[in-house]
Amino acid sequence: MEVTGRTAHRPAHIDPRIRARRIEVQRGMGRRRLARLVDVGLLLAVALGFFLALRTPLLDVDAIEVSGNEHTSADEVVAAAGIAQGDQLIDLDLQEAGEAVAALPWVREAELHRGIDGAVTVAITERTPVAVVGEGENALLVDTEGRALGPAFGDPSAATLVAIDGVSDGLAPGEFLGPWSDDALAVATRLGGVVDLGIRLGVEDGRLSGVVDPGISVTFGDASQLDAKVRSLRTVLEQVDLTCAATIDLRTPGNPVLTREEGCS
Repeated sequence: MEVTGRTAHRPAHIDPRIRARRIEVQRGMGRRRLARLVDVGLLLAVALGFFLALRTPLLDVDAIEVSGNEHTSADEVVAAAGIAQGDQLIDLDLQEAGEAVAALPWVREAELHRGIDGAVTVAITERTPVAVVGEGENALLVDTEGRALGPAFGDPSAATLVAIDGVSDGLAPGEFLGPWSDDALAVATRLGGVVDLGIRLGVEDGRLSGVVDPGISVTFGDASQLDAKVRSLRTVLEQVDLTCAATIDLRTPGNPVLTREEGCS
């Protein structure tokens, strides 16, 4: 008769020093994991604190300061920028706001800055009118690029600017004249602030002509040698006796021709 039974398995003997070393290794790994968790927690706490600090009312927009505006009101500038008191400084897109301000008819450039004191400064450079287009209350000031700036009616500078005829109806501030006006604008820019005799310019079939008070016709011809033609015109207007003058021909700028009315003594 066979008798079977279970054989007892005794754990293998482990050297106490090896056991202690294993325990120490496990404890070290636990300490490193805990240290990493603490570091991550600190980083998250700092990031959260920084985020909350940026959102504090101490770093929102407290004031909007506009400078350089003469023809454009501060309210128009602020409205175009789309910035309001209470907005978060960190959220402001100053480039986009600057482009929106520069789209205003009178504005040529706009620079925006934010300060930690909560102030947003908007420094604008306005355009300079060189001519008037249109008639009466519908007349508009335009700059050297042909951009319509605003009403000429009531603006003191309009009386000293060159007038350009032939502009189509419906031109609004902020819009540009067509390329046909480039030559007239070039002449108006060169005459600006120098000749105050009520000059009107017109372009027809690529030929530039004008009228100077009191009704003296000016022929420029084509767009060549505009600088020389303008210098000649200035010389004639400023140095020549214009009594009974009828026409001034500038097609040969080195030799301008002044014609007087017949029978004028």
